[in-house]
Amino acid sequence: MQPFHKSLMALTLTSLLSGAAAADEAETKGGLKITSDDGNFSASLGGRIHFDTYLFDTDIEDPVSTTDFRRARITLKGSIYDWKYVLEQDFTGGSTTGGFRDVFIAHKFLNGEVRIGQFKPFRSMAEMTSSNEITMLERPFSSATGLYEDYQFQQGIGWTGVMDCFTMGLMAFNLRDASTPRNAGIGTAGRLAWAPINTDMATFHLGTSINYENANQNSSDLTAEADYAGRRGPSQLMALTPGEFGGDVTTAALELAGSYGPLYVQSEYAIGDFEADYFLSEADFEDEFGAPAPFYCDPQFGCYIQDQSVHTWYVQGSWMLTGEHKTYNKKRGAFNSARPSGDGLWGGAWELTARYDTMENRDIRDLKANSAQVGVNYYANRNVRVMLNLIFGDNEFTGDKTNQLGLRVQMGW
Repeated sequence: MQPFHKSLMALTLTSLLSGAAAADEAETKGGLKITSDDGNFSASLGGRIHFDTYLFDTDIEDPVSTTDFRRARITLKGSIYDWKYVLEQDFTGGSTTGGFRDVFIAHKFLNGEVRIGQFKPFRSMAEMTSSNEITMLERPFSSATGLYEDYQFQQGIGWTGVMDCFTMGLMAFNLRDASTPRNAGIGTAGRLAWAPINTDMATFHLGTSINYENANQNSSDLTAEADYAGRRGPSQLMALTPGEFGGDVTTAALELAGSYGPLYVQSEYAIGDFEADYFLSEADFEDEFGAPAPFYCDPQFGCYIQDQSVHTWYVQGSWMLTGEHKTYNKKRGAFNSARPSGDGLWGGAWELTARYDTMENRDIRDLKANSAQVGVNYYANRNVRVMLNLIFGDNEFTGDKTNQLGLRVQMGW
């Protein structure tokens, strides 16, 4: 970390601690929160640590089994008068700006809030689910680890709110984050979720989202990828819109989910249209996609890539063996993880999980990847969880069938 950023962090923490002595209210329940005596200023400190272990059963591809800090975040949030702020740094991001996650200023508007800064575009139920709450180790292909590859936290302006049983979000953003070049393109996203049933024991959810991205010339490529054998495993490129040509991508998705007692199920179907009008040499095609082109390539111009339609869907579910119920977060339009009752083995809660996930390029023959997963989650308490996933990968384009055994120990506060 550069000296300036070290000094800034030290100054921030010093200010918080020195302010505590003059504050009328300092809370420690579930974390650290400080509020000024007049209520005009507040700050809370949170964070999360996700430590992973990946063991691979290799096939054609040969990934290396390893350990990894998946996330190591500190989150500072609070309010100044009637304005809200969030400043979140992930130390696994590689640099100060590269580690920025949610960094925004917000103000109440209608039945929600307007946000200005960097945050997630409102798309995909899986993407709106916190990493502390996701059912499996990683999100499905319909998220920023697949269809929206590498575009998760974007800079822009947006609004999100709740009206009766509807959750809505709109955002206009550019395609850069704090660490990427400033000549990136622009995009818009919108999501609508509807939960007509939401009781203490049952929830029924329907949702839809749309997304549009247009790259500036010489900006980063817009891609879809499938990490079919889990994180740090092999990845299959599913579609490519070169940023240097200023192409665009349009996606639309449907969501269906519900819970009843200890049972929970969630599914999404998304379609992405990737603009393309370019040639790749046969060698470049094989280098990008991992296998020879399954269609004729002109000896002089190479392999012509036209517009590509990518379809992805998943079904995932879980059963709380100890009887707990996954509640629904109306603000996000997504499910929370279960809160342990303390009646299970070792005083925690146990959850069986499963998912089937698939992604296919309908315009390049056999370009398809699948992932089948089963797992178990142990909730030691509200803040500590252990996750174990067995992932069966299937790349129909290259024939690779690498598998992974993944383990995570996480703490969030």
